[in-house]
Amino acid sequence: MTDTQLEDCEICGNHAVTSTLVDGEVVKECEVCGNLSGPAEVTDLIQLQREADGLGVSIHSFPLAHLIDNLPGVKLQGDSGGDRSGGSMPFIAFELTDHRTWQLENLGQSLRLMRSELLCEWKIEFTFEYELGFELRPRVKDDRPRAAQVEDARNDMLHIWRRLQAFQGLGWWKQ
Repeated sequence: MTDTQLEDCEICGNHAVTSTLVDGEVVKECEVCGNLSGPAEVTDLIQLQREADGLGVSIHSFPLAHLIDNLPGVKLQGDSGGDRSGGSMPFIAFELTDHRTWQLENLGQSLRLMRSELLCEWKIEFTFEYELGFELRPRVKDDRPRAAQVEDARNDMLHIWRRLQAFQGLGWWKQ
C-alpha cells in the first residue's frame, strides 16, 4: 500500500508525503527531503536496507551485520543474505579484535533467550582462515526445501537484529 497525501513534512514543510505499510506499520516519507516518520524500529530498518542497497550488499543480512560490526571488540569479516535459488544459507562472519569473549558470550546468551522465537536453529561456529573467526549461521535441516529455509533465516536475521538492540541495554549485556 502506497498513498500520497497532502500532509506537511515535519522537516521541510512539503505537502506531498507518501504513506507506505511496512511490517504492519505506517511509514511516511517526504517526496522532497526524504524524511521518514513512523516507528523507530521500522524507519531504522528502512534506512539500513537503503544503505545496504547503495553499497551493493545484502539488504537481508546488512542490518544485523552492521549491528555486530559496531559492537566493541568485534570486527565484521563478511556477511551474506543467502541465495534462495542456489540454496546457500545466510551468515555473519566476524572476529574478536580484543581477543575477549564477552561479546561472543552476549551473542550466545541472546540466541539462547530467543530460541523459541526463531524459525531456525542458530549456531556460532569457529572458523580459521588466517586468524580465528566466528560465523553466526542457521543449521540446515534436510527435511525442508532449502529456499524456504533461506527465507526463514532471513526473517530470523531481522528478528535477531531487533532483539539485540533491546538486549544491549540490559545489565547482563553490559558486564
